[in-house]
Amino acid sequence: GADIKYDYQLAGVVAVVAFATENDFVQNMFYNTSPFFNEINYVEDGLKDVIKESQAFVKNAKSCEKGNFPVVLSPLAAGIFAHESFGHKSESDFMLSDESMREEWKIGQNVGAPILSIAECGELPGCGYVPYDDEGTKARKNYLIKNGVLAGRLHNAQTAAALDEELTGNARAVDCTFEPIVRMTNTYIEAGDLTFEEMLAPIQKGYFIKTISHGSGMSTFTIAPRLAYEIKDGKLGRPVQISVITGNVFETLGQIDGLTRDVHMLSFVTGGCGKMEQAGLPVGFGGPYVRVSSMNVQ
Repeated sequence: GADIKYDYQLAGVVAVVAFATENDFVQNMFYNTSPFFNEINYVEDGLKDVIKESQAFVKNAKSCEKGNFPVVLSPLAAGIFAHESFGHKSESDFMLSDESMREEWKIGQNVGAPILSIAECGELPGCGYVPYDDEGTKARKNYLIKNGVLAGRLHNAQTAAALDEELTGNARAVDCTFEPIVRMTNTYIEAGDLTFEEMLAPIQKGYFIKTISHGSGMSTFTIAPRLAYEIKDGKLGRPVQISVITGNVFETLGQIDGLTRDVHMLSFVTGGCGKMEQAGLPVGFGGPYVRVSSMNVQ
């Protein structure tokens, strides 16, 4: 019987530039502002900084050493990892017809390192702001992982009833021509207690993933970095070309051994999540800088 309305607007700027060098290495620079109108005033300075870093990367980047190494993920990379590799697994409509997935996704089991908590909430500002979902359920903070333990999953009315669990505020549709299905809003990793310098300090040889081109995966994930840097003797080093970092989701969650105390939420005006036939749904994601003790780098 509820009659709920809320109004929102998204405004921003997008720029795409391709850089090429004499050795045929091509780097796409993608600049995408947040959806907040007042931030458009700072587009010129931000775009200049991104172009400058991208040009330096193309000129100086060398091929990475392939193998298993410690990896530090930026809030952008960590947020997309949480969204693609874990958030989608938490959408409970996948479990209705899959008994094996319900068994794999059993609430209360250990799925990650004790320092790891991943939450989901539609009340945060940005593209994922959904104070009420498309069935009228009020947004709330939902823990997907709490201190390394599987703590919850995301629901619409159908899945909550089928699995005898509470509504979470995650029934969403891209527009009125589709039925609401289980979708994320803002998915993020919670903070730890390190500074960025403290996170890098113990790494003798590893890599820092600053930005990414794309990411995908359910049980096994793949992330394609756009800007990446070598970590050597606890310091950031030269830019490196990395095709992909990949691994098993649960193994990687268990190998997280460092989180910074600062969390950054990211939201882009073109940011959209695809699921089934519904593509382009606005979502937010983020987290702290995340250190993983070993990831496969190619």
